[in-house]
Amino acid sequence: MCGKCCFGMGKYIRLVGQMGMNQVVVRHDISNETVYATIPRRYRDDFDFGEARLVTEGRCPFLIEEDGLYPCMIYDSAPKFCKDFVCCKMKVFDTAGKLVARVNGQCSVISDDLGFSEWWKKTIAILPNENWEKHASSILEQNGYRVVWYD
Repeated sequence: MCGKCCFGMGKYIRLVGQMGMNQVVVRHDISNETVYATIPRRYRDDFDFGEARLVTEGRCPFLIEEDGLYPCMIYDSAPKFCKDFVCCKMKVFDTAGKLVARVNGQCSVISDDLGFSEWWKKTIAILPNENWEKHASSILEQNGYRVVWYD
């Protein structure tokens, strides 16, 4: 896991309590989950509860930098939302708001809808690389889909 998506989670992850030196109470505002997370021994000396509790924007307070990667220090006991998160560049929703696909690139679409996957291959995957995102969004929206892009 690269952790890059967690750079914007500071506004959704709340440290709401501490139970001893290694247990914290964490609230995830998107999924309304509350979990009791354990700070692993190797991070306890560097973890500042007071500082983490003040985070309201930016990166998740449990995101750390290690050798150019950004792992989560509480991943083993993190909220389900965090564990279930699938990295993607774009999400595609139908008119009812149901997730239809996750997209990592022009030819990389993850969808349980086989019809959509085939349509994607014939319509979106063949678009020229130049302004691909703009053209893909336009075609998807013209066909009744809503797209959300992630940086």
